[in-house]
Amino acid sequence: MSDTTPSQSLPRTYRKRRPATRRRIVRLLRLGVGTFAATLCLLVVATSVRKASGKTDMPPPMPLVYDFIPSPNYDDRPISTSVSCIVLHSTVVNTMEGTINTFLPPVAKVSAHFIVGRNGRVVQMVPIEKRAWHAGVSVLEGAEKVNDYSVGIEMVNLNDGIDPYPDAQIRSVAGIIRFVRSRYNVPDSRIVSHAQIALPPGRKSDPAGFDFERVRTLAKIEVPVPDAVTPAAPIVLTPAPEILPAKPVGN
Repeated sequence: MSDTTPSQSLPRTYRKRRPATRRRIVRLLRLGVGTFAATLCLLVVATSVRKASGKTDMPPPMPLVYDFIPSPNYDDRPISTSVSCIVLHSTVVNTMEGTINTFLPPVAKVSAHFIVGRNGRVVQMVPIEKRAWHAGVSVLEGAEKVNDYSVGIEMVNLNDGIDPYPDAQIRSVAGIIRFVRSRYNVPDSRIVSHAQIALPPGRKSDPAGFDFERVRTLAKIEVPVPDAVTPAAPIVLTPAPEILPAKPVGN
């Protein structure tokens, strides 16, 4: 066996190239590992930022197809919570304008997504993707905080069991249900009254005298889009009263 080292027995040209080649490979490996680590860090940071900001891969907001008068009384739904329920209310307030005024002051801390007048006029006050404050302390099928996963529809009605719900009003409510269902899965069993979900039981009675079977049936009928729509007269709001009703709408 020779006493010479391997490097001494190899040609001079190979002895010179091998260290350079080895260094190049090491540099490439380090560069690859560094790039992978940097990319992984960026992904982790980006994910953390999205989670911290509450941003998720959600579909775009539903269009505002109705007259829109924004209420300040809303907030974000909990992350990963989807609309699965529609709650129907009676306003007790006798006019569309009076109900809108109730939902406008921030101190009221009450709102609904939609208001439907006796003539079928619809005003939206909160985007569907946001949480309106209409249900109050509530539970449905064991799930509390119904505001988290519901859309609230207020119908102008005295809620005395005598004041009727005109046909135009019921048909507009059915149209809103169809609109919500174009994005979200809301079965008939989860089109409910405020009275059904309010806690403690008996705290609410609205919408008294409303025909739920009829609105559920109408909501399943495809209604053709009219060739032309006559613009509705603008809603004229009087200044909101400084003292709100003793029993605010929706709570």
